[in-house]
Amino acid sequence: MKLDESIKERHSCRTYLPFEVTDEEIKKIVEAGRLAPSAKNAQPWKYVCIKTDFSNPDTSKDIAKIMANYYLQNRNNPEVLRAASSVYSTSKIIESCPAIILVFAESDYINRDKMESISDILGIGASVEHMMLKATDLGLGCLWIADTYCVHKEMAEYIENYLKSKNLNNFIDNDNRLICAMAIGKMGEPRYK
Repeated sequence: MKLDESIKERHSCRTYLPFEVTDEEIKKIVEAGRLAPSAKNAQPWKYVCIKTDFSNPDTSKDIAKIMANYYLQNRNNPEVLRAASSVYSTSKIIESCPAIILVFAESDYINRDKMESISDILGIGASVEHMMLKATDLGLGCLWIADTYCVHKEMAEYIENYLKSKNLNNFIDNDNRLICAMAIGKMGEPRYK
């Protein structure tokens, strides 16, 4: 698919079919994100991909539960109810999507007095956009998820334990922050024109 076609075809997909996203597809998507521009080539992003095992989908359901619990804890709080409702809706999407890429930044907070912090966030945005366009190019649907912001500490703790349980390199610590996530999979809805 040509770039113009990917730009036109990409849309926020919220329904996915229960088909695996291959490791090769994930590698191509992450590589596209890695190639995004960043200030001084800092590449301030780190990715964790969680794929749903459709014979045992507990991992994606665990991530969805973290988000659903935020709603349950805040559903009677009018100050955050709107955000909590959005987080709950997103939890239902995550529960059934074939793959989730969680995007972390190295800084614990955004310091608006430092140009580097703003540049890092802009670079992460470019990285996610590259990944979304690559997913579209591969014929997959995707959704950029910002609702993880409300539960970033809980999700980072879950991912840290997940990486440890799989004996994988754990890069998550108090200095890493979950910025957003991206759902990926075979679309269960038509592309909008």
